[in-house]
Amino acid sequence: MTIRRTPEDFRVEERCTAAFLAGLAPERDLSRPFAAFTLAKKSIATPDALRFVARALGVPPGLVRAAGIKDRHAVTRQTITIDAAAFRRSAPRVFDGDGWSLEFLGYAARPADSSIIASNRFDIVVRALDRRACDELVRRAEFLATREGVGFVNYFGDQRFGSARHGEGFPGRAVAEGDFERALRLAIGTPARKDIGATRTLTRALATHWGDWPAALAAIPRMPERAAIDALAAGADFRDAFLKLPRFTQEIVLDAYQSFLWNAIARRLARAVADETAQGAYEAPDDFGALVSPRASALTPATRALAIPMPGAGVSFDERVAPHAAAAFADEALDPASLDRTDLGGLRFGSAPRAFVAVARDLTISPPEQDEFAGGGRANLAATLAFDLPRGSYATVLLRALGQ
Repeated sequence: MTIRRTPEDFRVEERCTAAFLAGLAPERDLSRPFAAFTLAKKSIATPDALRFVARALGVPPGLVRAAGIKDRHAVTRQTITIDAAAFRRSAPRVFDGDGWSLEFLGYAARPADSSIIASNRFDIVVRALDRRACDELVRRAEFLATREGVGFVNYFGDQRFGSARHGEGFPGRAVAEGDFERALRLAIGTPARKDIGATRTLTRALATHWGDWPAALAAIPRMPERAAIDALAAGADFRDAFLKLPRFTQEIVLDAYQSFLWNAIARRLARAVADETAQGAYEAPDDFGALVSPRASALTPATRALAIPMPGAGVSFDERVAPHAAAAFADEALDPASLDRTDLGGLRFGSAPRAFVAVARDLTISPPEQDEFAGGGRANLAATLAFDLPRGSYATVLLRALGQ
């Protein structure tokens, strides 16, 4: 199976809530100080696109906000807002950049965040299939089908775990343990195979010069992460240096480890559900833990409605989830109290609930066609999957549940 053979093979369109769209106005007023746009992009990560937009429009980067993070290796459409105070006149109606464009939607009462996302629509071409794999797609969709759609355990996808891409552990785990030198080194000073551009230069320079901060500063480019090394060179401790990283990076580090723990809890619960009902489950191996998907008939209404809180400070789990959470913490040899940190300047392991089961609605699977990129052999077919997912759910996790 191959996805993302070309960016056009993976299309995502963010769909806003009706309330947000209804609240937009064509003209700015005191109650609507934010200009909302549709950002269309190709082969650009959302954080990079936001920086490009800010630079092109001459706007401070902190005034550009996205509702969600969309894939780099894809063609995507999403909503962003820009504080209209940054514009001398009215906001531009259209604007084109290299690989991205903006289209004005209207003026909004508040900046974009995840709460304005109703769902995401995906159109994904799956390539290098043989006839058996095409049949398996349909069979598994039926295995997971509920009256609402295709139900699957709402795991975080491995895109969430980029801060552990070096294969040496999660910097968020080091934060929980209070080892800020290790947290900082894993976050920005440990090379990974997929590092590119300035990030590649940064990680390799720090790996070479760790501890010799003047030499490190001479070798790394001007980028936001440099502030942490500036702090160390000035005599700061590793905790204060970690807190000099961009806030987005700090949050990603904590979120990644929390998501890993959440997956571990959900995986244990999914296995228990399958075992209790003897309905069976599919299990897809993964570098960050297997993705277990019970049969739809094993998911009672109570199970489908279940939410598991993100492991965090002071979190308590209900009686059905608690033993699986305890086992997941034991596997990690982690004291849950270590997630209750008060020394991070407001940065914390949050505790928002996450649905245990996600539902892909309006799923369609096209009849297989010849894969235009296929060479010889039997795996020469392609199929297109189209579906809606709730915000925060991962298309790649659904594809794994469907055997891809």
